[in-house]
Amino acid sequence: MIVMKFGGTSTQDAAAMTNVARIVGERLASRPVVVISAIAGATNALEKIGALASQQKRNEADQVIRELLGRHETIVDTLIRNDVRRGELHAHLKDAARELGDLVHGVSILRELTPRTLDAFYAFGELLSSRLVAAVMQEQGLDAQWLDTADFMVTDEQHNRALPIMELVETRLRGITAPLVSDGKVAVTQGYIGITQSGRRTTMGRESSDYSAAVIGAALGADDIQIWTDVDGILSADPRVVASPLKVTELTFDEAYELSYFGAKVLHPNTMLPAIEKNIPIHIYNSRHPERSGTKVVAGRPDQEAIIKSIAYKHDAVLLTARPAKRYNQFVFWEHLFNILTKFGAAPGMIVTSEFSIGVVLDARKDMSSIVQELHVLGTIDLLEKKALLSVVGSNIKKCPEVVTRLMKAVGAIAVHAVSFGASRSNVSILIDDDEVEDAVRRVHEEFFGSRVQPGMFESAPLSAGSLAR
Repeated sequence: MIVMKFGGTSTQDAAAMTNVARIVGERLASRPVVVISAIAGATNALEKIGALASQQKRNEADQVIRELLGRHETIVDTLIRNDVRRGELHAHLKDAARELGDLVHGVSILRELTPRTLDAFYAFGELLSSRLVAAVMQEQGLDAQWLDTADFMVTDEQHNRALPIMELVETRLRGITAPLVSDGKVAVTQGYIGITQSGRRTTMGRESSDYSAAVIGAALGADDIQIWTDVDGILSADPRVVASPLKVTELTFDEAYELSYFGAKVLHPNTMLPAIEKNIPIHIYNSRHPERSGTKVVAGRPDQEAIIKSIAYKHDAVLLTARPAKRYNQFVFWEHLFNILTKFGAAPGMIVTSEFSIGVVLDARKDMSSIVQELHVLGTIDLLEKKALLSVVGSNIKKCPEVVTRLMKAVGAIAVHAVSFGASRSNVSILIDDDEVEDAVRRVHEEFFGSRVQPGMFESAPLSAGSLAR
């Protein structure tokens, strides 16, 4: 059995959905379970609808609803010839329009968009796109069966960042899919969304369909988890920044996690976690060129040599430095600081310390003013804003200190505000000014990939600067 997840750019219009049906149809012997994201731009549109409703801009919200559902109606009218099937889909779209209108009405009265209500908006994207893809498969002669994640993807109640309850997911999903697979049917379901035990829709965080596909793969004991996107695999750098990056043929789970955590957009960071537990390989493929080999993510092998594989970067970073007002015991000081960061869900991307001060690199999109206000009770707080993280990721970097020397040589006169080396065997990271990071990526890529690279580890990938959305 394989799990195949298709992102928004792979399902964005009628041609893309037809292509998905063809790709799945060519892999029926592998007993695919298919996970579908919202069509490209739909999640942003649904978020906008909620925001407009909270501002009491109901007419504008209604217009965005019409535009979004109109894209789905065009796909139905273009691809669905069966009268009954077409009628059912149009009925679902009418129901969605009514339900979205009701949500807009309620939010506009309260003037508040809560995380729970936002998840209710978000859910429409995947529910609609997956119904359409299942119907397109049926039109192409595939025995596709649409499944609602409400029947199996049970999560906790952390809206906008829910976590699956794996024991319940596995029990329910296996009970649903086993008879379908035995009958040769193709199960088609949603990424990204789940449901609480009390029946409320949840989401696992923006761009987390990869993660939900891995959850499904782990729950079913799949042989392979396939992420179908719009690039050839994981690249040596962002093709929007570096003109001719190389495609990495293979990564370990640790390396893929580091890359995604530090800004690479091909995989959601949590995707690796369920796969690691069950040791299921992950493949990243290009849905526009399914004949290409893609990138394979597998468990690491011991005693590998040090190899640089990719460069990631992340905008919107801030360096927060805290110095205690009085000489706390270090452990007490750190405990207070991390308790406050935990309260605001602010996970450090890098930590540097001295005896009585600590610097943490945080996502600037967090509520920094509230974080700083609470931390001021501990002592002096300084912020360096408009920074970016640049990370060099690969195998056994910790064993190769010269990587740091070459990295510093490559960035040259660009100011480096913090360095992390040794905490991970897979990466070395630096904090630099945000407006310098893309130039730094190009310089670092030239240093490590500009001449000779290990044969077989990379393939030439002169890709266009297209979308990297999942």
